Amino acid sequence: MAVSTQQQLLPEIDEFVTRMPKVELHLHLEGAIRPSTLLALAERNDVDLPARDEAGVAQLFNYHNFHEFLTIFMVLARSLTTGRDFEQVAYELGEDLAKQRVRYAEVMISPVQYHRRALDLDEVVQGAASGFARATREYGVRFGLVFDYGRQFGVELAWQLLEHAIRNMPYGVVGWSIGGDEINHPPEPFAGVFAAARRAGLQVMAHAGEVVGPASVWGAIDALGVRRVGHGIRSIDDPELITALRMRNIVLDVCPTSNVRTGAVSGLDAHPLRRLFDAGVPLTINTDDPVFFNTTLCNEYRMATRLFGFTADDLTRIALTGAHAAFLPETDSLALAHELEEEIAGLRAELGI
Repeated sequence: MAVSTQQQLLPEIDEFVTRMPKVELHLHLEGAIRPSTLLALAERNDVDLPARDEAGVAQLFNYHNFHEFLTIFMVLARSLTTGRDFEQVAYELGEDLAKQRVRYAEVMISPVQYHRRALDLDEVVQGAASGFARATREYGVRFGLVFDYGRQFGVELAWQLLEHAIRNMPYGVVGWSIGGDEINHPPEPFAGVFAAARRAGLQVMAHAGEVVGPASVWGAIDALGVRRVGHGIRSIDDPELITALRMRNIVLDVCPTSNVRTGAVSGLDAHPLRRLFDAGVPLTINTDDPVFFNTTLCNEYRMATRLFGFTADDLTRIALTGAHAAFLPETDSLALAHELEEEIAGLRAELGI
């Protein structure tokens, strides 16, 4: 059923989207690397990429399905080799987010990619942390790091990599997640790993309901005890699940353009973003892999307004949901929400919306 309606974006709404302070909670570092940087890193680290210029990199991003996307994602991640590399891409991401008025972002890294190449995960995390710290000093954007484990690599390795995540909590690791092959690897076997992550003080989330139905989301919230679900769009198929998400205040981190590009939905007209929001499910809007999917957070917000009729009130609610759902200490989360609320109110008064 088509749910989107093409609307003209009013100038004052466009400016509001551009200038409003935002939070991004579903963002992969490896999918946010500038193509020019990707090529430079590959040359510096003597990595053979299936592309020789930025146009070639762009061509790689023409995915036909989710598994093809995962394959390209892993190929390009090979360009990241040293702590210096991670520092550079983290800092550049901070620059890009600051231009979009993002005040806080949670950024996932895929530890299996580096463990399998025998990289030092401490160096990986601490390199990224250094780049983020520089971006915080220069631009005021704050960051949390999340280990996003590829579930297809099994439970045993997850235990090993969880130890690295816990050890690097002093360097900004705030969360643990599973992503990867949702079709062949349900969440339930990872229940013990997630329980251990929570005991150690990490917050937990999971990719679920992206390419698999509601059972995947039920497993994530019941077996894994997550506070947030990455994507979660298949929840719309189960009214009981919608009620559970609303009543338990479990947030869906929705990535509309990503869902189209990976084939999780056939097109934006089939995307359940508006229906999920109208059903009272708490959600945020995110980019997932902004360079891979040729989008920005501002563009995702604009699309929500232009195609799904989101108002300034709706976008404000989404931004504040992000602040409250962030993997921050409660006092910091409340302070972030208050900061956003005050600035948005002033901006709306200035623009008359």
